[in-house]
Amino acid sequence: MRMPGAPYAYAREVARKAAAESLRQLVDDHRVAGRLRGHEPALGAAVRETLQQALAYPSGAEGRALREFCRRREWTLDEFDALGHHLLTAVLAQRVGVEALVQVGAVLTRVRLRLAGPAPGRAHPDRRSRNNPSRRYFPPAHLPLPPSWRCSGCAAAWPCPTKQSQLLVEFGGTTAGLAVYLGACLVAATKDLPALPPAQARARFLGWLPRRRS
Repeated sequence: MRMPGAPYAYAREVARKAAAESLRQLVDDHRVAGRLRGHEPALGAAVRETLQQALAYPSGAEGRALREFCRRREWTLDEFDALGHHLLTAVLAQRVGVEALVQVGAVLTRVRLRLAGPAPGRAHPDRRSRNNPSRRYFPPAHLPLPPSWRCSGCAAAWPCPTKQSQLLVEFGGTTAGLAVYLGACLVAATKDLPALPPAQARARFLGWLPRRRS
């Protein structure tokens, strides 16, 4: 699906559908069990606003509404990652195209990086994080950062080994959805990295996937 002449109307419709679907998936996710109850309308509104910005005005999209929701509710990074996974899956189902997927992924990356630091006016970050005995965040994010397509967590070529393992867990193994997602990233990366040989690019993004047993 391509962006029609009225980008905001298009973005609003995609955001509405993707937000509703991601929330339906999220309520059954054990990583946020019980944390979402009663806050679905507020989260839905924050997700819709963030998606609309990412799709219609990507250069200025910061995901402030989503970031503020997560900070007010004191969501951990693990809980945000669960939301991000379901949100990307829901956007992918709308067949918005490679560019839109990258735009949404970039906004989620910005939000996560901001959440990883101390919130304004708060002396300590989220004390509920189990991976944070020193009370300081060292972001475990391993997300792609276009146009270099390096990893936000370790600076290696993305998907780095850590992210490869995470993707297999998030998508439940070598699934069609994972292949489509990585294929979309591959197409976007080849545009940003024209000097990267096609065979090398394909091996980097898809060659690591374990073969499914027949």
